[in-house]
Amino acid sequence: MATEAIEQKNQIEAITVETNRARIDDNLTMKRVSPKVDVLQILEPVRRKLASIEAERIISVIEKTIDKLEKVTLLPHISNNLSRFSVALGLELTCAIREHVRLEQHFYYTVTKLIEIEHPEEDQNGMHKVKTKAERYNNFTLLQQALGSSVKNIIRLFDGTPSACQIIQMECRARKPVCMGLILALKKLRNFVFGRLLISPSEEKEKSEFVENIILQDKQNTVIIATLEAELAAAIKDKENEMLKKNEIIRKLKNNLLQLDLFSEDSIRQIKQDSEKQQQGDQKDSEGRILKLQEEIAQLRTQLNNSITEHRSTEQSLRKRKYKTETEIENWIQKYDADIEEKQEEYEQLVKIHKDEGILLFELESKIEAIESEYVQVVEDRKRRAEEKRIREEQIYLMGRAAVTIQSFWKGFKVRQLIKSFKKKKKKGKGKGRRK
Repeated sequence: MATEAIEQKNQIEAITVETNRARIDDNLTMKRVSPKVDVLQILEPVRRKLASIEAERIISVIEKTIDKLEKVTLLPHISNNLSRFSVALGLELTCAIREHVRLEQHFYYTVTKLIEIEHPEEDQNGMHKVKTKAERYNNFTLLQQALGSSVKNIIRLFDGTPSACQIIQMECRARKPVCMGLILALKKLRNFVFGRLLISPSEEKEKSEFVENIILQDKQNTVIIATLEAELAAAIKDKENEMLKKNEIIRKLKNNLLQLDLFSEDSIRQIKQDSEKQQQGDQKDSEGRILKLQEEIAQLRTQLNNSITEHRSTEQSLRKRKYKTETEIENWIQKYDADIEEKQEEYEQLVKIHKDEGILLFELESKIEAIESEYVQVVEDRKRRAEEKRIREEQIYLMGRAAVTIQSFWKGFKVRQLIKSFKKKKKKGKGKGRRK
């Protein structure tokens, strides 16, 4: 009986240790993953399309570079199998590739000659080469420029014949591994640049801050885990010490029990009979409980099946609703892009009209300034003429008034003289009469 009690106690303690460990793991997982933050939603770009013309131009430049590189890297294979591709490529493109091959051979020959000039060796007759190093370098630069223009001409001809482009794209396995690596690197660069252009500086800052917070939180969690692991190791060590002590106690108790068994077989037999009876009663009770629990399990299974069917129907309706909203959002995005393009065109037209009107306004202002100066001069001339006219009129008025005054004075003077002469004549006539 004592051994059974000790074993039950040890089992209970082991179960408590496992439950505490599980609780600690759950707390750590809850700290690591916060339900309020969706990591994937934050790290993914918000937009799916480029918002600016400059970004679209950058992506188009990279894509054109990849396209041209794919065509250029297939030129050695096409030149080696020119008889097979001549019909599909056409006469002009075939002639251009042959000319390119000729220039390439001449270029390699010039490079070998340059290497021989860098490391001169005498021939069998002991004679050195005739051409100088400067002439070789001049030929090298001219051939390099000719090769560049030849490649540009071939790419232009390929752009003019889409059927030839489709045929050479089928020969993509003929590229060298170095060329394939370069093309894949450019494609990765295009995807990387596209992803970077989809993200604005503010979003990039938010993502960097979020990643820093996650790193800081992970460091804190590692510190917590280390401390908890240390505590757990200490607890396990204490538990082992305690188990050793209890094992020693169990060993002593077993010895005592062996001694007691020798003296108490009858009591043990009676106890066994009582325990068997109790076990049978407990077994009957457990069988009844098992039947009850099985019935409850059957009811819960039926409820589970009903809830599963109900949840599936709701899930289907929610999926339809989600698909509908996603299509509506995509339509709105397309409509928004179309409206933005129209507004951009209208804005460019208005900017052009504004520039034209500004130029016209500047011309009119310059004309107005010239006309205004002329107008001011004309107004001043008019004022001066009006002033001169007024002065002349005043002078004429004053001269007329003076002439009238002089004439009136003269008339009065004449009248007074006539009156005086008339009075003298009258006085003379009266004196003669008296004398008579």
